Amino acid sequence: MPLKGQETPERTEGYAKPSAFLPLLPFVQTYGVKILKETPGQIAIEAPFQEALSTPPDLFPASFVGTIGDSAAVSACTSLLPAGWACATLDFTVKMTGPARGEKLIARGRVLQNGRTLSVGAADIYSVSKGEEKLCGSVLASTRNFKV
Repeated sequence: MPLKGQETPERTEGYAKPSAFLPLLPFVQTYGVKILKETPGQIAIEAPFQEALSTPPDLFPASFVGTIGDSAAVSACTSLLPAGWACATLDFTVKMTGPARGEKLIARGRVLQNGRTLSVGAADIYSVSKGEEKLCGSVLASTRNFKV
């Protein structure tokens, strides 16, 4: 299994690809999550504002920020696993750093530690309003890696 730092964006063959499974998850479809960029050990995803999933006054709730951040952190960890492997969240924590208000959220996930059975990832989540990004939260997540 490759360790963090051993992969480059050009060397992705033989490794798990979050873009192959993330869009299939029902909650990802409900939240309207889209992958913006995917490279080994990193991913960027976005989710649009939906009034039905908001809190007054027109904010993304912390639970939504945490879910998007967890998805990005875990997907980044998945991207360093061999093909035929997957991972699941063991736990995550979200820290809100500002109001999550805007047209969409962008979460940028990265691997902090890649292991055979456990990995740790992080994500910074930005609210986007009129093209301007503002950090609104950070997530730290641990995963259990397993062969599918």
